[in-house]
Amino acid sequence: ASRSPPLLGILPCVQYIYNLGESLLDYHEKEKDLGVDINTKLNFSDQCERLYSKACQQFGLTKRTCHFVKDSRRRRALYLSLIRSQFEHCSPIWRPNHKTMTNKLESLQKRCIKWILKEEFYSYGGSEVYFRKCRQVRILPLAKRFDYNDIILFFKIINDLVPLKLPSYLKFYEGNSRLRTCHLDRLSLVSSIKPKCSVISESNKNSPLYKSFFYRVHLLWNLLPLDVREIQSLSIFETQLLQFLWKSAAEESNCDINDDFYIDCYD
Repeated sequence: ASRSPPLLGILPCVQYIYNLGESLLDYHEKEKDLGVDINTKLNFSDQCERLYSKACQQFGLTKRTCHFVKDSRRRRALYLSLIRSQFEHCSPIWRPNHKTMTNKLESLQKRCIKWILKEEFYSYGGSEVYFRKCRQVRILPLAKRFDYNDIILFFKIINDLVPLKLPSYLKFYEGNSRLRTCHLDRLSLVSSIKPKCSVISESNKNSPLYKSFFYRVHLLWNLLPLDVREIQSLSIFETQLLQFLWKSAAEESNCDINDDFYIDCYD
């Protein structure tokens, strides 16, 4: 037997009429605030699509106007300043949480790295190949770059470097961290609000709670080594965080990189 549609799916869309004095206010499907597009569904798909389109246009313009630039270091500088910079503004707010959109943005960076290395007719098919090319030009994969921006802002919040506070549902762990079953320490954060499913998987990563900044990033924060989270200096923390993210990206791509790489890694 076929299942009946959900109640919200069959109810008519109700729109309330609002007035400002004698003027009738119009409805808008999306609004831009500080350069970030917010739609009626409270997701940032429109923002991601707009930035992707803008970055593609900027990449095409850069290739046409700077065709005489052959040096890889100069091409790298052009990419970082003109193209990837499009994804830096307010990324902790709008960063894509769906794998489809993340892969779409990552594919643009692949094309740009091919241009930087003058390998536009080569294929970067596997994740291992792509990671090695990112390592070669010292540019983090975009997904890790978004993690970097998230954690840096989180670090500033925890250390009172910005006028933002942790939400009330996040507290530092105060239990017994000596138990074998406990992987938390005194600088780990625990949430009093839990998703419906206690196990984080690809299915519940799309839940509104997991997409929210503080819940999403406190999980990333807890993954950092304790000695990194103990750092008070922002510049030192940035360096150590980059090393951690490079190592994490290498593990996800099943790549081995020597310890000397972490000394001079930059992004």
